Amino acid sequence: MMAAAAASYLKCCGKFSSVAGLWCARVGAAAGLATTRRSSASAAAVNKAPQLSLLMHMDKVGALSGEEIARVWADFHAQKNIPCGVITAHEYNTLQNKAKQCPNFVIPTVTANSANPAAGFQAFFVQWQMPYYAIFTGADEYRILGAASKPLYKVTHYTELLATKGIVLARGEAAAPIDNRPVETSAGVTPEQGRQLFDRLHAFYGTSGGERRWSIVQRFNSGAPDFSFEQLLEECRAM
Repeated sequence: MMAAAAASYLKCCGKFSSVAGLWCARVGAAAGLATTRRSSASAAAVNKAPQLSLLMHMDKVGALSGEEIARVWADFHAQKNIPCGVITAHEYNTLQNKAKQCPNFVIPTVTANSANPAAGFQAFFVQWQMPYYAIFTGADEYRILGAASKPLYKVTHYTELLATKGIVLARGEAAAPIDNRPVETSAGVTPEQGRQLFDRLHAFYGTSGGERRWSIVQRFNSGAPDFSFEQLLEECRAM
């Protein structure tokens, strides 16, 4: 689908101005902290349903097939260098079930370094706020500040088309202000990091991740002594 055609189905998004280190100590305790309090203002913003109508002309989208909507969604986000995806009902149900079982995780983003491939990563702590969001904070900051740490990034799942088209639209974006309008860039997360967070979140929690990746998530959430951050890092480097 041509960019101009795709643009007719979408709305312009508002602009938003644009640790290192191993984070594996006491992972069980850290995971337990994630289920505790968050400020009421932040909770209200996170739990509020996102509105696909802020991004798409819903009256026009209703006439498209799921495949056509997927192309429009992908074309629009490719122009803006924003990670996105289209999830089937089965995949979304899997995400929800796994997020309920294991609502927290740590995901490292890897910095390309041809001179030293083993060097360079930054870890982010993720808290699922289903049915719509996965919220990312800096892992080192979360380890120190807990729920007071600042949300930097989120993956949003738009469910308005689930009943009629059997799909959920997903995208990565900066952690939104209280009014929950979509904003596209984050001062704390680069576009490449955002893409890695988006892809790895779905790789570890989705249907394609396999038992090996899911077992890493489970061991982290249970505080199992055999959880290995090095294994997680190697898994991410291989993606």
